[in-house]
Amino acid sequence: MNFAVIGHPVRHSLSPVMHHANFTAGSHEHSYTALDIAPAHFHHIRDIIKEQQLDGFNVTIPHKSAIMAYLDEVDEEARMMGAVNTVKITDGRWTGCNTDGSGFVESLGQNFSMTDFKRTKVLILGAGGASRAITYALQQAGAEVTVANRSLDRFSDWPFTVNAIQLAHVNEVIGTMDLIINTTPIGMTGFAAEELCDLNRANNTAHVADIIYTPAVTPFLAEAARHQLPVMNGLDMFVNQGAQSFEIWTGEPADRSVMKERVIQEL
Repeated sequence: MNFAVIGHPVRHSLSPVMHHANFTAGSHEHSYTALDIAPAHFHHIRDIIKEQQLDGFNVTIPHKSAIMAYLDEVDEEARMMGAVNTVKITDGRWTGCNTDGSGFVESLGQNFSMTDFKRTKVLILGAGGASRAITYALQQAGAEVTVANRSLDRFSDWPFTVNAIQLAHVNEVIGTMDLIINTTPIGMTGFAAEELCDLNRANNTAHVADIIYTPAVTPFLAEAARHQLPVMNGLDMFVNQGAQSFEIWTGEPADRSVMKERVIQEL
């Protein structure tokens, strides 16, 4: 079977090496490549994918929302998230899914042993696509989610209800939270570091996560560790969303440990 990741730019993507590690571990004769498709050419996406003879593909920035107009079906979760990162092709029919939110929730179980989210109070920093996906997934699992963003206008097109606050007021609520998540690019390699919130005010039982995995320890996570709070970066979310994509395409289990180790080697 043939797979790919589409995006622009996509040259830096670690998805091909991660998936090939899984293919090798499972003795699968599949292929996976990276296709750089500029927005100006995106209207040719159906022809491009057909020419590549793909059985499925991942979607990354900036096409996660744009791809939805070209799909035959979008599952409920992806529709609510407003983005698709996985497309399965069956008999020429394209079905879109989103594994970002479920991939993150899976990583919480792996790192924090958090599997029951009923009444768990979660604070999410940022209101971009990843935030929306994680918010929806956690709300579906029963968590009480508050999302903080500089502007509340960002929530105008969210199709589900969320407790939204301005980032300027985040320190007023941080002490009541069980889980604090950064979904902004602040702290990522190439981005300037700045304080998102005062972790000194966090509950001493709170857990802190960042969806960034380069660097492995962001300033946000370093500050949380200084306060002796359990921390998690975005590496397992990246691996899990890819593994779940493979499982959607093939119906077979992915080897997450091999995939993670290969990404670590590449990093």
